[in-house]
Amino acid sequence: MKTILCFGDSNTWGYDPETTLRYPRGVRWTSLLQKALPGYCILEEGLGGRTTVFDDAMSYGRRGVDYLPVALETHDPVDLVLLMLGTNDCKARFRCTAGEIAEGMEALVDAVRAPARHLRQQPDILIVAPAPMDADALARGGMRHMFNEWSVEQSRRLSPYYKELAHRMGVHFFDAGRAAIADADGVHLSPAGHAALAEALAGYLPSLLGGV
Repeated sequence: MKTILCFGDSNTWGYDPETTLRYPRGVRWTSLLQKALPGYCILEEGLGGRTTVFDDAMSYGRRGVDYLPVALETHDPVDLVLLMLGTNDCKARFRCTAGEIAEGMEALVDAVRAPARHLRQQPDILIVAPAPMDADALARGGMRHMFNEWSVEQSRRLSPYYKELAHRMGVHFFDAGRAAIADADGVHLSPAGHAALAEALAGYLPSLLGGV
């Protein structure tokens, strides 16, 4: 059985902006992916507010590059690491460009490949460009104090930067924006978005890993 570690932020954790709670299993894209691929083991490693490499003074322990090595050793052996981060890096207070965020994603890839990592096997890597923000939904929702027009623009620019990074580093790439947008509140996926993302990934991942 092949193991896929899904390392992401609140859209991997399953944040529900309507209730501020967590979408249940059966709604989250990770659990839907598990249902669609019963021969695989899908592991959730999502955390609200997680960034690639940026410190957030408002939330402790959110640097993905710090926790990713721990997650890899916790779940070792892993066949594929799915990295879907970058949305929180777009927060207005960071003022990061899409290019700078891509550099953060590069650091995550380097963390997976670090020669000092004592893993039973070297995981393959899939970079997933997160679903872009929805400006209209953001204007109506409750995330306007964290994200602004600059944030939306950078989120829309992430995909080509991530695609180029994946090509340069010899890893896989998937654009979540081909399946869904962050239409719940401009930042988070709706239940329909979770379902669409799961369906798209279920059709793609077996081509990377082959049989179960």
